[in-house]
Amino acid sequence: MNANDQLALLRDNINEATAAHWTDVNLMRRLNNAQEKVALHVAMTPGQWLLKSASVTPVASVITLPADCAKPIYLEETSSGEPIDWLSSISHRRVSRTAGTTLDAGYLEAYPLRLTMEVNRSSYTTACTLWYQIRVPDLATGTAAAGAATSLTLPDDRVSVRVADYYNNVTFEVISGTGTAGVDTITDYTAARVATVSGTYDATTVFGTISMLPPETHNLMILEATVSALHKPSAQLDKETRNNYVSELRELRKEVNSWLETRIPERHFVTVGDQY
Repeated sequence: MNANDQLALLRDNINEATAAHWTDVNLMRRLNNAQEKVALHVAMTPGQWLLKSASVTPVASVITLPADCAKPIYLEETSSGEPIDWLSSISHRRVSRTAGTTLDAGYLEAYPLRLTMEVNRSSYTTACTLWYQIRVPDLATGTAAAGAATSLTLPDDRVSVRVADYYNNVTFEVISGTGTAGVDTITDYTAARVATVSGTYDATTVFGTISMLPPETHNLMILEATVSALHKPSAQLDKETRNNYVSELRELRKEVNSWLETRIPERHFVTVGDQY
């Protein structure tokens, strides 16, 4: 479900088909807050829904994490396949070190340093493969500020993020205007809000990005945003309607959680290191 459709359903839930009490910007912020909340839950379930891999090359033992990395999961040398274990604490880095600053533990370890990771071996520059959980980009919808062949400029609506590469690999649907009914993917994105795409668009193009979360969670996002909007002190719907939405939200949370938890069936094999 694209962001435009989600916004329309949210408006229907709060009984405001067109902007009056709630602006589109206000509701999109609530939808993105809801997506962030659902993404956090999805990331903590066993299905590894948000897992991605990337090639990384250390510079003087330091690996810069990809811009969309929310949490590193697993690291290994690309050529040898040797795993690089995580150190549970920065204080353990000295355990692997011999006298002075030489690193020679006989095996590879790494520890996080803010937006980087450091491999616990001196001058380490071997190419590695990193598996990590992605940071889910905010939703965006509206009328393009501009467009051309292979280009679409997101609207300057205080919702579209102005960070280079932020919307890379995000898919969107065209609702109306030039490119109607098209589905496209952003291959590059600039801080000026210009997306590189495959289609042709212009300032009549109305679009909605599609969340990277599983489609089965999209209704939960809408309901989370609905309840958030209805808890605003100046909300127009009556208390009974709000309570009904709260009850529905509780049930949907349980259903979605049960569905997420069952992505990986019970295994029927033993891995090295299993203990009994």
